[in-house]
Amino acid sequence: MNRQGHSVSSPLRTLCVSLLSFFSALHASSILSAVASPEDADRKSSGCISCHTSTDEPTMHSAKTVHLGCTDCHGGDASISAVGGAARNSPEYNSAKEKAHVRPRDPSFQDRSALPERAYAKWLAESAEYIKFVNPGDLRVAPETCGRSGCHAAETRAVSTSMMTHAGMLWGAALYNNGSYPVKNTRFGERYDRGGKPQSIKTFPRPTPEEIRTKGVIPELDPLFRWETSQPGNVLRVFERGGRKKAEIGNPNREEDPGKPDDKLSDRGLGTGLRTDPVFLGLQKTRLLDPVMSLPGTNDHPGDYRASGCSACHLIYANDRDPTHSGVYAPFGHSGFSASSDPTIPKNESGHPVKHAFTRSIPSSQCMVCHIHPGTNMVTTYFGLTWWDNESDGDKMYPKEQRNPTEEQRYQSFERNPEGAAVRGLWSDEKFLEKVGSPEFNKQLKTTQFADFHSHGWVFRAVFHHDRQGNWLDKDGQQIAFDDPDRFSKAVHLADIHLEKGMQCNDCHFAEDNHGNGKIYGEPRAAIEIDCLDCHGSIRKRAALITSGPAAPEGGRHLDLLRTPWGLRRFEWRGDKLFQRSMSEENKEWEIVQTIDTITPGNVHFSEKSLRAKLMNKDGVVSSQLPSGDASLAHANSSMTCYACHTSWTPTCFGCHLQMTANARKPMLHNEGLLTKNYTSYNFQVLRDDIYMLGVDGTVTGHRIAPARSSCAVLVSSQNANRDWLYYTQQTISAPGFSGQAFSTFVPHTVRAQETKQCSDCHISAENDNNAWMAQLLLEGTNFMNFMGRYVYVATGKKGFAAIAVAEHDEPEAIYGSDLQRIAYPDNYKNFLNHHRELNAAAEHPGNVLDIQARGEYLYAANGPGGLRVYDIANIDNKGFSEKVTTAPVSPIGQKFYVPTKNAIAVASPTTLGVDPLRQQLPENEEQPIHLLYGFLYVADKEEGLVIIGDPHLKSKSPGVRTLLDGNPANNFLGRAVTFNPGGLLTGARRITIAGTFAYILTDKALVVVDLDNPLGPRITATVGSPALHDPRGMAVQFRYAFVVDHDGLKVLDVTDLARPQPVSGALVPLADARNVYVARTYAYVSAGKQGLAIVDVERPEAPKLDQIFTAEGQLNDVNDVKIGMVAASAFAFVADGKNGLRVLQILSPWDDPAHFSGFSPRPTPKLIATAHTRGPTLAISKGIDRDRAVDESGNQLAVFGRRGARPLNRAESQSLYLRGGQLYSVEDSPATRP
Repeated sequence: MNRQGHSVSSPLRTLCVSLLSFFSALHASSILSAVASPEDADRKSSGCISCHTSTDEPTMHSAKTVHLGCTDCHGGDASISAVGGAARNSPEYNSAKEKAHVRPRDPSFQDRSALPERAYAKWLAESAEYIKFVNPGDLRVAPETCGRSGCHAAETRAVSTSMMTHAGMLWGAALYNNGSYPVKNTRFGERYDRGGKPQSIKTFPRPTPEEIRTKGVIPELDPLFRWETSQPGNVLRVFERGGRKKAEIGNPNREEDPGKPDDKLSDRGLGTGLRTDPVFLGLQKTRLLDPVMSLPGTNDHPGDYRASGCSACHLIYANDRDPTHSGVYAPFGHSGFSASSDPTIPKNESGHPVKHAFTRSIPSSQCMVCHIHPGTNMVTTYFGLTWWDNESDGDKMYPKEQRNPTEEQRYQSFERNPEGAAVRGLWSDEKFLEKVGSPEFNKQLKTTQFADFHSHGWVFRAVFHHDRQGNWLDKDGQQIAFDDPDRFSKAVHLADIHLEKGMQCNDCHFAEDNHGNGKIYGEPRAAIEIDCLDCHGSIRKRAALITSGPAAPEGGRHLDLLRTPWGLRRFEWRGDKLFQRSMSEENKEWEIVQTIDTITPGNVHFSEKSLRAKLMNKDGVVSSQLPSGDASLAHANSSMTCYACHTSWTPTCFGCHLQMTANARKPMLHNEGLLTKNYTSYNFQVLRDDIYMLGVDGTVTGHRIAPARSSCAVLVSSQNANRDWLYYTQQTISAPGFSGQAFSTFVPHTVRAQETKQCSDCHISAENDNNAWMAQLLLEGTNFMNFMGRYVYVATGKKGFAAIAVAEHDEPEAIYGSDLQRIAYPDNYKNFLNHHRELNAAAEHPGNVLDIQARGEYLYAANGPGGLRVYDIANIDNKGFSEKVTTAPVSPIGQKFYVPTKNAIAVASPTTLGVDPLRQQLPENEEQPIHLLYGFLYVADKEEGLVIIGDPHLKSKSPGVRTLLDGNPANNFLGRAVTFNPGGLLTGARRITIAGTFAYILTDKALVVVDLDNPLGPRITATVGSPALHDPRGMAVQFRYAFVVDHDGLKVLDVTDLARPQPVSGALVPLADARNVYVARTYAYVSAGKQGLAIVDVERPEAPKLDQIFTAEGQLNDVNDVKIGMVAASAFAFVADGKNGLRVLQILSPWDDPAHFSGFSPRPTPKLIATAHTRGPTLAISKGIDRDRAVDESGNQLAVFGRRGARPLNRAESQSLYLRGGQLYSVEDSPATRP
């Protein structure tokens, strides 16, 4: 066979492959047939058959050469028979069953034919004999059943150390990303011995250092440590030293000061009392991706039905009625019902396999049971699904009457679903959840469609194709009217094209991907042997059908040896076309398009865009022929992944709120299953499908450009036994010092042919209309999805500042007066309306506060002549404290949280994220350093210019402002590191913005750019004043542009070179009283004073245009500042309206604009929903946490990345997407002629 570009194509090779396949099958058959004789098998089944009478596959295998008796696998006593056809459940029948069956230790498991619900650690307490009886495939007994000599010994051994079993990737990420364990290679995993005791596992032989680094092989994993021995990685204030001897449980401490409780968690060292790590505790108790393969599924929801061990995959349960997910098993429903011929198995009881039969035809719905967490995982995205956002179509998901759950109701809800919002919603009811996703239910919905499975009790929604404005699109890219009753059938559901072709997961992930290879891996992709090129080939040759992924064996695995369950080749060449046969359906097959064909003119698969992309050189010229090497190619496979382009959408989960409560007794889900106090629920906060981000992949996967996503970006809260919130929605800091708002590179599994990435998705468009998109792509953030939290901090001038509660305390944390509150808290909403939508201050503090920024447990304030002052806001939500905001929680001897300056007007934290740039990093973690500028604070002083705050002695124990993070309350002293005002250029400073390593400082005359690459040696690089700027007042930076408001209105500067901004000629939106500006995606929100809030369309930054001025019918008339944040599916603007106080606007929601809310940047639809009247005029608002920002404009990493060696693009890599030879270049998605 002669195929162009194929490496081996001789008839001899085909013959060899056929012979190898034949002898391999023959050898397997002879081994299996040797297990037992038919007579022996009958003897070991006779008593069983007397009751069960018949079953589907007596040996569980379809191959008739396998001879096994029931007790060979199940144990029990086959010599016991039902007496003389005794009636079922008669005394004689039950007596025989009692003698023949192995009895459980746990009474709740007695007399069950189905798997137990939520067994968890109770399963481990059972005897191995009982486990073997109910599931011979369980890993505790598999070595003596599935894995015994002559059966599947190699696979059973490999599975015992596979990622499917130990699941160490999640524990490793959670501990490292939140600062609990210092090593990035995971150290903990789950595995149990025959008796149910936790085990350590080791790779044998021990991997070499190079294998550990480049292949991701882990030497060993230990069981998760007991949380009682852990030490907190994030030393929040309650974990600090201090405190008095603790009183006995139940007895109050009579020496405690009224209104100032002793909230310290131990009077001794770290690791004593409750000075332990909450992450270790949460991993033991909270259901995350649990249970994994050592334990059966929870068997309580559609999508949760499965057995453990080998049976978890090879024994199919009914979990999903969608045939694209379940294939031939879809007709069996989603409730875990049996369709077995065995008359003893109830047909209306959940928790049974469909048939008493093993299979290699495993549907993706079976994979989904485990690959469910988080709900943005690759199997959900492969299906074109993601977690529901808790709001859209919420009128069908929340009860009409508000639920105020009791503690018992919370307990029962958390038993099934760890999601905090579920208890207030209808989906905590199993009967309701059974209906969600049915055709009848989905007909009611306006904005989405729900999936038919609900693992963990969760709800998943479908993702449809939209443009950036949110318009629905059909298969031709044409807009669909939202009122079209057939919009769901016309819209493109963005399931992966491989799924649409009929591919289940195991059509791509073969034996080694599923069973493992005996080695321990800590990253999922390190354990994968398949790569796109293995089946699709490259631009130079057709597929070799030899695996080449990270876990592929030396020389690869020959895919053309693989066979379907029906004995046919899984892969077959027919001329130059490659076809693959389904593993699930006998007569289904599809062509595998070869990459080389897409760039070959005249071929049926030829694509002009594919040719252009694949042969584009780094100089912007498309090669007329294939170059000899990849060095000159812009998109070489050696430097970027296939799916960096071939991805239609990516899921995003920005923020997950973990709330630990002490007054909740819950058992450990692992190990001994101890019942102790403390339980952590969680609630995802913002779920979107509208953005795309890129990063650099990890070491194991070659440091190539790959899609990135937000993952495990947690905020933590903890309530003690007195129901005091010791800390509330606090950030974590990762082990290397980056923010715990984590990101990771990943494989989206959302490949599409038409709805894929275009040139302008990663490069500057010729229309220059994707500046915001590029900021998001490069992980610089867009100020749109920020977390404002329950408390919004506002500066009120001479009246100090106020912390105003703007949201519900429970999940979902709906903003007061919002539509989410209306549907989730109808009684609270009505009460809020009855009080005229008035918000109340939770705490106030006197002072002369002109500017404000909260970060973590501290608030930074510019106090005019009072200089900089830092306030302790750790107890803002603690009901036990009378004074919730303090300047000195200890005596002045132990703390000095202020720095005198002559006239501090503005303060800037270099980031809203919690980072520790001076934390020690381990070389083996392969992390980048954190830039030193993030170790200081920056003050714009009207007389002194720039004042840099922090200890300038970098070798001291707490340089910079690290004293705020070091957990030592005895050294909280702040000082001045640098005063910078050369030639008086910074006199009159009034505003400061940090962009990358530059401070953009506005004075009353000009913009002055200060280089902070060395924060202890700042220097001025540029000044922009008259005639470009007149009396500049506010500024915001987004990717290549800065937006400045001055006396004339809104103006634009080109900051492609951050050191030297250039005014954009003609870019002006006249405004009479502009005071500040905030840019969120493609809109600039201008605080326009008397005019109200001006919303300017800056999609094309060099041609800004006024979209609307919002005044709420004249109510907004003194606007000084605005910040934006997001909750669930809605966005909100928090407006400092001067004399009128704080205003809250709902600017985007599925209720105000259901047709567009899910777009990247739909037009705002503002409406006033709440007001807080303050004692003084509101001058400034603290900015929320930048949840979508992982890197600054200079390429300095801010947020931790999963995958060792993974990171955001640095400055040079980012610039290569839009600069060539120092000059800007742009792209068109559809060139008029072939390049």
